[in-house]
Amino acid sequence: MFHADLHIHSKFSRACSKDCDIEHLSWWALRKGLRVLGTGDFTHPAWAAELRETLVPAEPGLFRIRPDLEKRLCRDTPASCAGTVRFMLSVEISTIYRRDDRTRKVHHLLYAPGFDEADRITAALARIGNLASDGRPILGLDSRDLLDITLSAGPGCFLVPAHVWTPWFAVLGSKSGFDAVRDCYADLADHIFAVETGLSSDPPMNWACSSLDGYRLVSNSDAHSPPMLGREATVFDTEMDYFSIAAALRTGNGLAGTVEFFPEEGKYHLDGHRKCGVRVDPEQTRALDTLCPQCGKPLTVGVLHRVAEIADRPPGYRPNGAAGFTNLIQLPYIVGEILATGPKSKKVTGEVGRLVAALGPELSILRDVPLDDVRRVGGSLLGEGITRLRRGEVIRDAGYDGEYGTIRLFQPDDLHEVALFSLAGAGERKKDAERVRASRPTSRPAPGRADGSRPRADRNAAGRPGPGPAGRGRRGRPAADHRGAGQRQDPHAHLPDRAPDRRPRPARRILPGHHVHPPRRPPDAGPAGRPVLRRPAHRDHVPRPGPADPARAPPGGRALAAVQGGGRGRRAAGRDRGDRVGAGRPQADRRGRPGAP
Repeated sequence: MFHADLHIHSKFSRACSKDCDIEHLSWWALRKGLRVLGTGDFTHPAWAAELRETLVPAEPGLFRIRPDLEKRLCRDTPASCAGTVRFMLSVEISTIYRRDDRTRKVHHLLYAPGFDEADRITAALARIGNLASDGRPILGLDSRDLLDITLSAGPGCFLVPAHVWTPWFAVLGSKSGFDAVRDCYADLADHIFAVETGLSSDPPMNWACSSLDGYRLVSNSDAHSPPMLGREATVFDTEMDYFSIAAALRTGNGLAGTVEFFPEEGKYHLDGHRKCGVRVDPEQTRALDTLCPQCGKPLTVGVLHRVAEIADRPPGYRPNGAAGFTNLIQLPYIVGEILATGPKSKKVTGEVGRLVAALGPELSILRDVPLDDVRRVGGSLLGEGITRLRRGEVIRDAGYDGEYGTIRLFQPDDLHEVALFSLAGAGERKKDAERVRASRPTSRPAPGRADGSRPRADRNAAGRPGPGPAGRGRRGRPAADHRGAGQRQDPHAHLPDRAPDRRPRPARRILPGHHVHPPRRPPDAGPAGRPVLRRPAHRDHVPRPGPADPARAPPGGRALAAVQGGGRGRRAAGRDRGDRVGAGRPQADRRGRPGAP
């Protein structure tokens, strides 16, 4: 049994991530728990060339990445997600055309078992429109004619209508679709054997329509970026090859079910008008005559409303032999809800990576991993969330008119319960920290004393630490009185049970604002043997006492950077030429006015 996601896009499709290449898609497929991916966009010339370069044949009709790339993929993939990924040649085509005095806009998924068949489809479509403009090309072609081109490309090629209920671009959409799949494909309709339900509907909604009984229901992610892979998927219980997958879709044998969004999370579930923030259910839409109550423009009729128009069975009806399904929330969204941050944040990404490394792929965590293991690795709150998800106990806020809905597992009060919150094994980390603290010694004996007490010479008359012998500090520097505080003191040194700190101390750093005495140098000989006092580099700076007079040292000040040779440049040279004056004494400028030193 394996999961397949057969509707994705490449980096050559509009509004798609640049990471939608074979290597990134393979890595994310393994992380999600997918074993077969559609390539997407095989009609795009650049993507087709890249597929030929990076893929090699595997099982019949399927492809795998080159051995050198596969080796690198295995090295970078967590051991818990190790496996292989197969690719199936696929493309989504958008057709826009007129039929029965209406404009029709329908999206289709095309599949081919090999590059030769894909090339035939590409060559036929290239005569109709520009395939290089978009990985999902938009063509002025009737849906029936597209199906004819697909079937003519070779045995094994088939077509699946994409997200059949989407209002704007689907075979059953409210804006530009048909009332039945058979009406769309006319005389070739018998060659359609499966339909894609889309994000805004799930199997129970489709079971209400008897006209869909002859089609197998499949689900795919329609991912525009690698992290979105597997948000919907199809589960197969067949051999892993192209023709077995096609046979399962044709007959239902080997089609084990689907992984679904909660349909309320889809962005076209309810009716509404996004610009006005109006969201209504089907009954309200009928009362409003399908007009926005704010601006009077037409409302976008959503999937729930459209299904109700076509349905001829009561809600809850299930046909005999229908495959099962599972509604899930993506793991990053669950962790993001618990951590009160976005599902794409670094915090969530790191936590999900840790869970995957310990428990396995994301789909496995959501569906199969025992809850005790989830609680042990992810904490009690994550375990509670997965429990509610598997029971279907979720809080739904439906999407409408292009706005995604929100599915939550917790009420705000639930997340404030500190007793439940134990993500990322916080308890284990706390125990480890306590063991480390307990292993540290509380005191160390001082040199020369068996009982660890401090020498009396280090204390002044008040019993507090004071300067060492000869008026010098404990590091051998002069004991300058900075702001009357004396040298730096140890605030815990007066405690009898505390030994002096013997940890290695970092080297002394000279920072701006520190007072540093310059090294002494012999004075230069001036006229008549008088010494020359050089002016400091800064105009507002006056000479400071040197180390010969430590008692007069000020508490702060800038380092005398220009004592030995002055500053650099022409301005510093000019100061040197005019520095033969008394220190700090004003001098006259060229016009005889007193100037500042």
